[in-house]
Amino acid sequence: MVSLGLATTHIGRTSMTSSRKKVHEHGWLEAKQSGGAVYEQGVRQSKESTAVRRIAAPLMERHWKNSVTNLHRIYRVAEYLYRRTKRHN
Repeated sequence: MVSLGLATTHIGRTSMTSSRKKVHEHGWLEAKQSGGAVYEQGVRQSKESTAVRRIAAPLMERHWKNSVTNLHRIYRVAEYLYRRTKRHN
């Protein structure tokens, strides 16, 4: 019998136990659970990148032409336009 508490999977006739653990840097779990500055910085960066992608989408449809150079230029322009919206008049 196989207990459900263990990380055991059956593949055909043999069973394998998975003992691999992800290695994170020191303090990763505390930072993830704390909801502190590290978490807020990640949320802010994620929102900025999402906004840049939304700005870049129509430019991509118009100007991409399957060129990586054009892709980088479009994203640079989108980042500039995003930063410009944050300026105070």
